[in-house]
Amino acid sequence: MVKTIIVAGLVCLTIFSVGISSSNRSETLAGSGPQAAKTAPQQAAPKTTTAPVDDASITAAVRAKLARTPSLKDTNINVVTRDGIVTLTGLLKTGGLKGVATNVTKSVKGVKKVDNQIAVEHKPKTNAAGESKPANRSVKP
Repeated sequence: MVKTIIVAGLVCLTIFSVGISSSNRSETLAGSGPQAAKTAPQQAAPKTTTAPVDDASITAAVRAKLARTPSLKDTNINVVTRDGIVTLTGLLKTGGLKGVATNVTKSVKGVKKVDNQIAVEHKPKTNAAGESKPANRSVKP
């Protein structure tokens, strides 16, 4: 049962009643001062158990998160997971995007390590007119 008391519109006090026996109720309610920790029985916090995250779930979560990342959504990044270690492969336009892919992958639950093997495209050098320059080769006469 939940009781809510509002006093002068400023203070809200909610009391939860979860089947405390009458002897425990008086002990719990009486122990509300500095001595409460000493007199009230200690209850352990409930343990939450989470199922281990398997590699297939990690791979799916990484792929989904990469696809939702605006700067990476139109890229083709391959994701493989083994024992929580995620390997990324593919080709991106900049090193900055490679770093974004690493950080996004690290944020996924269950990822232990990221092995980023993504290659970065090399742009050909251009001259002032925007034309590609030939490779700088010295020719011996």
